[in-house]
Parts: sequence; structure tokens; C-alpha cells
Amino acid sequence: MSVMTAVMLSFLAGFAYFSRRFFGDPYLERPIVLAPIVGLVMGDLHTGLVVGGMLELIFMGVTNVGNSIPPNYTIGGVLGTAFAVSTGQGLETALLIAVPAALLGVFFEMIAKTVCVFFISAADRLADRGNDRDLARLMHLGNAVHFLSNAIPTFIALVLGEAIVKTIVEGIPSWLKDGLAVAGNLLPALGFALLLSILASRSLFPFFFIGFLIAAYVKMGILGVAVLGFCIALIMQSRRNEMEAHEVSDAEAATAAAPTEGVFTRQDIRRLFFRSFAIQSAFSFDRMQAYGFIWAVLPMLRKLYKGRPEEFTAAMKRHLVLYNSHAWLPGPVMALTLDLEARKAAGEDIDEQSIQGLKSGLMGPIAGIGDSLFNGTLKPVLGGAAAALALQGNLFAPVLFFLGTNIVHVAVRWYTLNKGFALRERFLAVMASGEIKRMMEAATLAGLMTVGALTATWLKISTPISYQMDKNPISLQAMLDGIMPKLLPLAVVMIVFWLIRRRMKTTVLMYGLIASGIILGALKILN
Repeated sequence: MSVMTAVMLSFLAGFAYFSRRFFGDPYLERPIVLAPIVGLVMGDLHTGLVVGGMLELIFMGVTNVGNSIPPNYTIGGVLGTAFAVSTGQGLETALLIAVPAALLGVFFEMIAKTVCVFFISAADRLADRGNDRDLARLMHLGNAVHFLSNAIPTFIALVLGEAIVKTIVEGIPSWLKDGLAVAGNLLPALGFALLLSILASRSLFPFFFIGFLIAAYVKMGILGVAVLGFCIALIMQSRRNEMEAHEVSDAEAATAAAPTEGVFTRQDIRRLFFRSFAIQSAFSFDRMQAYGFIWAVLPMLRKLYKGRPEEFTAAMKRHLVLYNSHAWLPGPVMALTLDLEARKAAGEDIDEQSIQGLKSGLMGPIAGIGDSLFNGTLKPVLGGAAAALALQGNLFAPVLFFLGTNIVHVAVRWYTLNKGFALRERFLAVMASGEIKRMMEAATLAGLMTVGALTATWLKISTPISYQMDKNPISLQAMLDGIMPKLLPLAVVMIVFWLIRRRMKTTVLMYGLIASGIILGALKILN
């Protein structure tokens, strides 16, 4: 591999991870998108598609929640795909490299988040001095640290690791290759079980088995099961009694909107929309999304407190406290927070505790909505469909996933931000309404059915064990299929899901599945 290729791939790894920080988490770093780009750069798009499809299934349930740091699939995806192409060994080499690299990549993300702790502390001092210009510039330096945390280790591994990887791959015995192949087939069970842990509720959990049974017996595709799930959800919702409407009359709306009507122009809101994409900028262990939040609302705070430096300084400081919610849904919290700030600037008796209480009270429920609708439903539905296409070498796979998710992403971000400004404090009543709960239940139902279909469709686990009875060979797999098709994949997902519920760490489970796959594959217990 040439140094120039290594530089290009390292920049790609850094930029893909940077996009999570500054571009609103557009899923550019997902394997289904990133691996085909690596394959294209290296002149083997087909391998990139196949590797991307398999790695997407493995890391499908990996989600960043709060301060948790899941496996770094950005570094893993780039290195796995690059070495699979350069060695010419394909998917087995990709899995051999990608999973350990993703686990080791956690260390570099930890470094970036730790370094940004110092940046947020420096931002506090700048806010004390009312220096908003340098405060804004410093955020970009924090994002540069996150970029380098992925680009530098990727470059070092690509330049120094190619010869080592070739030596390792050429020296792998056949029994270990069989074991690694089985391990690769087992690993998607972790992704599906992680999704279950996000979506599972006692009342809706049976829909996972419904999706599984439809895919196992009827062979319906992932998108078909997902659409069926949404149809079932719509039927269920239509049969429920109508909840009380939370609308208000025009007069009430005018009264509610009066205190800050006309303070923010359409241009202000449009500017906030674009700046809201940077909500995860300079993400740190102690304040999480606080830096991105203050950077997004800074122009509006300047406008509200123009000519009042002490009040402007106080406003900056109160928005440098901890904040963390779903990256696609910062709009409503920003809108309601700025509404309170505008009323405070206009002379209303609104204390800092009220503003902080609003942010703290909303960020949890909104994160729950985002996780249910997007991480638990949209991502697996489109990710499963795209992975199926990618494993067949279909060039449309990464386009379907990236455009499909981001059309929803941008539309939802724009709509919720504008709704927040339109409804203001009435948004809280909407959040508490049964409509939101029903929408989340519908998404969860469809998501559970999709995960069930993924388990039956893409978890390739079977056993070659057979024995003699009255001189006739009996296949254990045929016996299991007679009981229920895809029984082994279902059992594996249920075991991993149970271990997750027992609070076993993701990294431990990943290592455990790899070790189990190698042992069971080498012993010819699974194939």
C-alpha cells in the first residue's frame, strides 16, 4: 500500500468520525457506507461492499449512549476493508482485523474525550471574560482532536501493519480459518441482541418472535417485515380510543407566543438549524454535548443580550453545563431554552434554575424518543436492507442507507426545531401527550419485528453434526429444522440478549463470541 493511499484512507477515517461531531451524526462512519468508499479508493469496490455489509450486521446494535464508548467501527471498518483488499483474502481477513481494531480503537476515542475536558474548562474561563469569539474558535480545535484520534492510529496501522497482516494471514492454519468463519457468523448476534436491549418491553417483546417466524417460515424480506410491522402498529393505534387533543385555540396560541413573538427572525432560526448539526462538537467526558450546545445558540444569545455584557457572560456560563441527548433532536430543547432566555432578557422573572431545569428535564425523554425511532427502528430497517444488497455486491446498498437515513435526519431536525419555536411552552404538553407515546410504540413494534427478521435471515449458524441410527445417517440440523427453522440463530441471540440484560459488557461478549466461534468451528460443531 502506498503512503498516499494510506494518507487518503486515514483522512477518510478521521473525517467520518469528525462527521459525527460536526455534521449531526449522519451515519457516514457506519461500515455499510465507509467500507465501500475504502474499497473504491483501493480499486476493489466489490470487496468493500461485501465487507461493509457483514460489518454493518456485526455492529448494527452498537450505539453511543451518554459517556459509553462502544467499539470504534470507524477504525475497524477502514482497516478491515483495506487489509482485506491489499492481501486479497477477502471477508475472513476483514473480520480478523476489523473486530480487534474496533475494540482497540476505543482507547483513542477515550483520549479525545479526555483532552476535550481541558477545552471545556478553558471555555469556562473564556466565558468568565465574555470572550465569545475565542470560545467559538476553541470548539473547532476540540473537533480537530477528535479527527486526529482516528486519523493518526489508522495511518500508523496502514503503513506499518500491512506486512504483519500478510504474514499472519498466510500463516493461519485451515482449522483456525474455519473457526474464524464461524466467529464471523456468530458476531451479528451481538448486534441484534443490542438492538433488542434498546427496544425490548414486556408488552411488545412478542413482536420480535412474530418478525422472526414470518422471516423463517414465509421468507419475507427485511423491508417487507418492517412495512408489515408499521401496518400492524397503525391498525392497533386506530383501534385505541382517541386521546384528549392537546391543541389550543388561536387566541390561546397568540397569548402563549406573545412574550417572544418577533424576537427571532426566520433567518435566526435557519442559522440555528445549521449550527445545531454541531451539537456533538468537542464532546468531553464531563460535559458531553455542552460545547456544541453553546456554540449553536451563541449568535442568538449575542442578539438577546446585546449591550449587556454581564448578562451575556452569565448566559454563556449557564449553557456550558452538562447536556446530552439525541444528536438529531436538539431543536426543541434549543427552541424552548431560547424562548426562556428571550423572556428573561425582556425583563421577566425567570431564574437560571428554571432554564437549567428545562434542559435537564427534556434531554432524557427526547433521547429516548430518538433512540426508539432512529437507533432502534430506522437504522436497523435500512441497515438490514442495505446489508442484504451489499452482500450481493449491489452498488445501491450504501446509497440506500446513507440517503435514506439522512433524508429523515434533516427533515426531522428542521421540523422539530420549527415546532419548538412555534409551540414554545406548549411543546411540553405535546411531549406529555399520548400521541408521542403511541408513535414510539409503533416504531418499537416495527423495530422488534425487523430485528426478528434479521435474526432469521442473516444469522448463518448451523451444525454439521450427524449420527447413525439403524445404519441411516441422521442430521442434527435437519432435526432442529423440523422443530423450527433457524432455531440455532434464535437461541444464540436469546443467550446474548440475556447476558446483556445481566449487564455483561459489550467487549466481553464480543471476545466471547469470537472465542466460541473459533472453538466450535475448529471442532466442527458449527459451520
